[in-house]
Amino acid sequence: MFTGTNLTYTKAYNFRIVFEIIRIEGPISRADIARKTNLTAQTVSNIVTRLLERNFILEASKLQKQRGAPSTNLVVNPEGAYSIGIDFNNDHLTGILVDLEGNVKSKYYYDIDTPHPDIAAKLIADTVQQLRNSRITENSYFCGVGVGLPGPLSINQNNQVSNRINPKAFPNWNDVPIGDMLTKAIQSKVFIENNASAAAVGELWYGAGKNNTDFLYVFLGAGLGGGVVLDGNLFEGANRNSGELGYFPFLTNKSPLSTSEEPHIGEHFNLPKLYKWLKGFGIEVNRPEELELLFHDENPHFMEWLQLGKEYLTPVLLSAEYILDLETIILGGRLPGPIIDELAQDLPKMLTEQRIDMKSKAPNVLCGTAGADAAALGAATLPVFDLFSVQKEVLLKNGAD
Repeated sequence: MFTGTNLTYTKAYNFRIVFEIIRIEGPISRADIARKTNLTAQTVSNIVTRLLERNFILEASKLQKQRGAPSTNLVVNPEGAYSIGIDFNNDHLTGILVDLEGNVKSKYYYDIDTPHPDIAAKLIADTVQQLRNSRITENSYFCGVGVGLPGPLSINQNNQVSNRINPKAFPNWNDVPIGDMLTKAIQSKVFIENNASAAAVGELWYGAGKNNTDFLYVFLGAGLGGGVVLDGNLFEGANRNSGELGYFPFLTNKSPLSTSEEPHIGEHFNLPKLYKWLKGFGIEVNRPEELELLFHDENPHFMEWLQLGKEYLTPVLLSAEYILDLETIILGGRLPGPIIDELAQDLPKMLTEQRIDMKSKAPNVLCGTAGADAAALGAATLPVFDLFSVQKEVLLKNGAD
């Protein structure tokens, strides 16, 4: 599809690109913004004035130049706006309130057990209301609420969602208009995304992906998911479900955790299945953070699971590398940091052992920065991304600011 442009589109783009350069490179002067963006000094001055008036940025320290008066540096105002992120899955709900720099200001966490959509919608709405009651929201712009749901999802233009992840794991969730339900309950704009893709947006905006334009985000949550960022933009695919790594079939023996008729590697990383498998050995675990104790103790059953996980991930990541020629792979999700650190340390060697000799450059393997709240932070980033992103699809949807 060919898309034209106009003055309104250009104005919106310039507004966002100025905020983007301040966000990434601030503190920065107006003159440096003009030089880096190729915008005129007057255009930059006008946009900066708008950003200051809306309290999205602040004038910070003054930089003394060799000649003339010192120039004033500009930075993002953390308190200028806030957003809410909800990470929902069949075993937990995490809700966070974040400021414009992605700092978590308030958080609620609930253990749940596959609630009915009506109950889930009420819990989400109640959590949002609790978060909005925070004092930091009184004089700040409210960007909206982002909700991360387990994929794959079917999201139509009315924000209706059909959750097809697993009918056995999510009974009563087929063709549920959860977006419409939440919008009515919350009385606010709601942004819905696959939780792995949402986490990728969070890393792109605030974390390890901030200076990486091409990366695959590997999300280790209730199962295994992924998000794809190409040329600095989230690549969602035709049905907004790119990065569904968990449905890759086993190339060798299937996981001892696998119970489905169509075995796939996501089952191996399914935390409830892992807890149940460990219980068979007399090991009682109910939360991700409890796995860290098993890791530090080098529990043989847990270490067996971890080693198998590395072996299952290797061909998947190698396939993604061959297809997309990725610059970076980022690992994140609900697993404790030391476990993800071990994956990031061992996977490059395992990938090298299976990579063809003709491929001269391998992607970097990094750990995400958001920790266990990666999906919630990613969800909270969605409204901010919608407001400030220079991604073409976002601009075409929103028009001018």
